[in-house]
Amino acid sequence: MAEIKHDAPDVTKFVDHEVIVPPNRLKKALKRAGISADDRDPLTAAEEALEALSVQFESWMEEECTALDEARRLVHAQGLTDATQQTLFRAAHDIKGHGSTLGFPMAADAAGSLCRVIEHAADLGRVPLTFVDQCADAVRAIIRERDDVNADETAFELAKSLRALADDLVGGAGNTDAPAEAAPGPPLAPA
Repeated sequence: MAEIKHDAPDVTKFVDHEVIVPPNRLKKALKRAGISADDRDPLTAAEEALEALSVQFESWMEEECTALDEARRLVHAQGLTDATQQTLFRAAHDIKGHGSTLGFPMAADAAGSLCRVIEHAADLGRVPLTFVDQCADAVRAIIRERDDVNADETAFELAKSLRALADDLVGGAGNTDAPAEAAPGPPLAPA
């Protein structure tokens, strides 16, 4: 087995502290992996691959919308059971998670309002199904009308309205948009 050589870190001493910089072994690792410094930047390659995939983002979001719509129809047909609630939550959560990455942040926000109500409503049976419909329809409209002239403004207003409705339905529980408490200042170094 090859002997592992440990390079000593660089240490710069000051009057009141030391700065330790560990050795950078990445160049050696790249050489062992057969990658030269002249090879293409991996970040650039990843960005180019993402750009090539971006033509599929809208169709992927359409599939997510279809899943949300099917989950909504299931809730209407069978009521809010544990199974239908999980299906609805999963569909909304997928849109909430993928929306921003795929270029639909307001759709993610609208789906997030539905997720929050499902998670935090005191009695989910008392949540009007019209709210579920409004969220599903808003997500679909935001995705469908994305190329419209006023799409961003309309999407923002839809998401804002749904967030306000969700606030009313959960009474502030699980509000991720609530202002954070003032954090204390940084810890002070000993004198």
